[in-house]
Amino acid sequence: MVILEKTPTQLKLRHRPYFLWIATGSWLFGILILILLITIQFSWLLYLWWLPVFLILNILICISLLLFTQQVINCHFDKENYLFILRKQGFLTKKILWHPLADILDIKLKSTSWNHDKNANYQIVIVLKSGKDLILNVGQDSGIDNKLEIVNLIRKFLGMPTQTLQKDSIMKIKLYDNTPES
Repeated sequence: MVILEKTPTQLKLRHRPYFLWIATGSWLFGILILILLITIQFSWLLYLWWLPVFLILNILICISLLLFTQQVINCHFDKENYLFILRKQGFLTKKILWHPLADILDIKLKSTSWNHDKNANYQIVIVLKSGKDLILNVGQDSGIDNKLEIVNLIRKFLGMPTQTLQKDSIMKIKLYDNTPES
């Protein structure tokens, strides 16, 4: 997430999934180059029934990924109007959620797996008074330190204490040697 504005009364954050856009666009470009290469050099391959279906399917998957799944997320915390506004905007969809700042109980990192070590996947969660959790998707490539920095930035803006990660809980098992002592 990128900080767009940080003042005593406004905090604006934005996440754009550049990596997914570049990866999907590169895959689509590669498929188009492959089609061009096949039609110029290996036109006999087009007579195989599965190859055109495979190429068209790849193109449709890439286009649908670009259109439907990659959303730009804007978070706006406003102390002047006492509002939290979350905008999720895709190419064809736009969703705006707003809540009063008083409805925010907690902002924390939440592990998505049962393993809570430093390598686990964490997501930023905004806990509301209604019990609903709003998940801020900042990408899978963002490290835990980056996500913790964002959580602490929001918590500091809202006047909450900062969050720290719990120490790794490692269960130590002592193995006993059953050989008799002499």
